[in-house]
Amino acid sequence: MEATKNLELKKTLRPFHLWVIGVGIVISGNYFGWNFGLAESGYVGMLIAIAFMAIMYAFMCLGISELSTALPHAGGPYSFARRAMGPFVGFLTGIGVILEYFIAAPIIAIGIGAYINFLFPVINSVVAAAVLFVFFIVVHIIGIKEYARLETILVFVALALLVLMYFVGLPQIKVENLFGFGESSLIPGGVQGIWAALPYAMWLFLAIEMLPLLSEETRDPKKDMPKGIISGIITLIILSVLTTTTAIGLGGIEQMSTAEDPLPFAVGATFGNSYWLAQILASIGLVGLIASFSGVILAYSRQIFALSRAGYLPEFLSKLHRTRRTPYMALILPGLIGLILVILFNPDDLILISTFGALVSYISMNLSVLILRKKEPNLVRPYKTPLYPFVPIVSLVLAVIAIFASFFANLTFFFVCVATFAAATVYYFAWARHHINPNAPEEQFSQMDDKQTSDGMTSQSESM
Repeated sequence: MEATKNLELKKTLRPFHLWVIGVGIVISGNYFGWNFGLAESGYVGMLIAIAFMAIMYAFMCLGISELSTALPHAGGPYSFARRAMGPFVGFLTGIGVILEYFIAAPIIAIGIGAYINFLFPVINSVVAAAVLFVFFIVVHIIGIKEYARLETILVFVALALLVLMYFVGLPQIKVENLFGFGESSLIPGGVQGIWAALPYAMWLFLAIEMLPLLSEETRDPKKDMPKGIISGIITLIILSVLTTTTAIGLGGIEQMSTAEDPLPFAVGATFGNSYWLAQILASIGLVGLIASFSGVILAYSRQIFALSRAGYLPEFLSKLHRTRRTPYMALILPGLIGLILVILFNPDDLILISTFGALVSYISMNLSVLILRKKEPNLVRPYKTPLYPFVPIVSLVLAVIAIFASFFANLTFFFVCVATFAAATVYYFAWARHHINPNAPEEQFSQMDDKQTSDGMTSQSESM
């Protein structure tokens, strides 16, 4: 037990902190990224795509609320899949989570660079990204409580700016910007246009599912985790509809579909780039991007830490700061690699990799809800998914549909994603499965279940 205790994180978070972190890690999706799917989907197609993704995320959030109260470990999605389907599937689920957040960090850094360039063209976006990576890695090394305080300020400023844009922009939206002129198609790409927009609609919700990664740092995860997750997804669904309607109604579909700074661009298209709100959104609006940027750094560090602690990744990645109890190596090394990605790739391509990794973990988590209900009906579940099994099945089906949307969006990057998981599979069988650490909390809990199952089968065999 002492060995396990030395591997655990510090408990400080409450439901309000979880809501702040959950909304904060996603809120940049309102400021940047969602608009890249507009050329094919149009406004109506994007709304349909958002509706499908909102259902998928809302239903998945109900499922992971159950899982996070039954299995309150830092491994989050990896620990759920490990318990339900074994170490190999657990490992691949963890790789999907790492891919999601590790790639999301440079995507948001690119968005921050675009917003900074809107204000100060002389500032290099890569330099800005580097400064932010260093700053937030230091914040996360200092501690989760200190990060939560800073994130609270960032989130409330970002939310206030969005509300201000709705207040000023909604009365000025042009119907023709939303629905086109004359006989122009409401959905330019038809059904395939909606399909292709799904990965970008995801960007308005992607990362809310990271909250279970903080279970080990939450004071009472069995009560607090469902409150934080469910309040967060409700907030994000409301924001997604208001943001897309206001921005497209002001800026139009054609130009908005390529804008790297969509909110200042939308306001500028109607009021002029020098209008006070355009300038505020471009400057203070950076806060929304920064809030998410800091959140995804937190998320990838926790999943890398959990997999390293369990032996699937090299041991040095789970090293904790002696006094702060924070995983500093899982913060620093991925940050350095993220800077390289900022230089090499475009954000619309990276979004496809991030969403693919996310969807792999979503499929796995929904399956975990279903499998554990059947496999372990007596597992203590302080919160249970309502309308089971309808809710996890619908979320699972939508996740499977969405993962193949990447195929239509960019075939090359679809196969890059598939190749990444193929390489992870080779790595697991060649190295990781031989180095699993039985003292990691997720592994201890799963092995207890494995032993109980084995003992039960033995007793049953003997009685026969």
